[in-house]
Amino acid sequence: MAGFARARIEKVIRDAGAHRVSAGAIDRLNEIVTNKGMEIAKYAVEIARHSGRKTVKESDIKLAATK
Repeated sequence: MAGFARARIEKVIRDAGAHRVSAGAIDRLNEIVTNKGMEIAKYAVEIARHSGRKTVKESDIKLAATK
């Protein structure tokens, strides 16, 4: 799984208040965010299919994220 751009993940950590960020921290958060995002996306696809749609909507993602 490719994940997100390392620079974007680093920016998220810095926006949270970090002054310095290790490469390991970036990689680990990237892995966690990617895995959680994949879980949410898969559930959103199930919701859309159950609703008889091929298109995943914002509401599907919102519902899947609250699971």
